[in-house]
Amino acid sequence: MTRRRRFGVSLPSTIAGELDALAARLRTDRSRLVEHAVASFLNEYRHYLHDHECSGVMIILGSFDRGEVASLLDKYKDIVVSTTHVHVNEVCTEIVVVQGPSGRIAEMHTRLSSVKGCNVRYIPFSTVHSSMEAGTKTG
Repeated sequence: MTRRRRFGVSLPSTIAGELDALAARLRTDRSRLVEHAVASFLNEYRHYLHDHECSGVMIILGSFDRGEVASLLDKYKDIVVSTTHVHVNEVCTEIVVVQGPSGRIAEMHTRLSSVKGCNVRYIPFSTVHSSMEAGTKTG
């Protein structure tokens, strides 16, 4: 059994209220929801913590300068496998499949996140944690 560590977290009341409502709807408790949310967040950002080879999807949403984003993606063509640009409800959506060194993916993520109007999310195809437990350095 995994050892648990207790600590306090302060949230705005609106977020706490939504968390309580979701916990009730899913018939679970806040601690499990917060644990799941933090684990998901860490999974998305693990490429900042450990050097490894990884692959995943970077989703870019918002009202951004498409030329600026395209120029940035071109600078990372060594890790960009494919890109798709669509508009959903008048919002630009760029879906980018990436594969390569985690440091390079983290760098691209940071650069894209600094572009005005870009909301960037990285979803890895597999987790570093499970790969490292298996004794490999891929993720």
